[in-house]
Amino acid sequence: MSVASPAGTAPAPAAPAAPEQPDSPRGRRFWSARRNAAALTALVLTAAAGALLYEESYIRSGHRAHAWRIRITDELAQRHLDDAWVVTGAAVACALGLWLLLLAATPGLRRLLPLATDGTVGLRAGLDRRAAAAMLRRAALETPGVREARVQVGRRRARVRAVVGFGDPSEVKSALAEQLTAERARLGLVRPPMVHVRVGADGKPRGKS
Repeated sequence: MSVASPAGTAPAPAAPAAPEQPDSPRGRRFWSARRNAAALTALVLTAAAGALLYEESYIRSGHRAHAWRIRITDELAQRHLDDAWVVTGAAVACALGLWLLLLAATPGLRRLLPLATDGTVGLRAGLDRRAAAAMLRRAALETPGVREARVQVGRRRARVRAVVGFGDPSEVKSALAEQLTAERARLGLVRPPMVHVRVGADGKPRGKS
């Protein structure tokens, strides 16, 4: 049923539409600040640049170059490009450069698994892999028949090794897989890892799934 507005009055403005939430960065890993690598690189470059600047100022002021400057200059002038020390130094410099490029292009923080944050704006959360392993291990130990369990959680796989204390190992394995699947869903991860279960008796796990 519609209600007409009184004469001489403008109709009430429509309620503003709710702002659209930006797409959440699903599946993106957390990026490390690489503080140690950045601090080490900055320290080495600062020391080298400071030494060269001091030496250049020292020479410009009318003093004789230090022995290390003369030694380096002589070595660079006498050694050829195919010299073993030149090739070794170039290889080390290339390796360090590739290492820095790798650190800059990779996220790092492999221990954090992204959590699903649907319905939130500007919020990201992560779960430590050790915490995820502890939760899966607790769920495994709650399964009837499981006496001992070891869990290792990676980015894509969770390996569970359980020792059966009583009962049929195949039935315990099925119950354990069901329990772990339910617990994995409760973790709330963006990309839940695949669970691989191995069960056995007397500390000898078998039967991978």
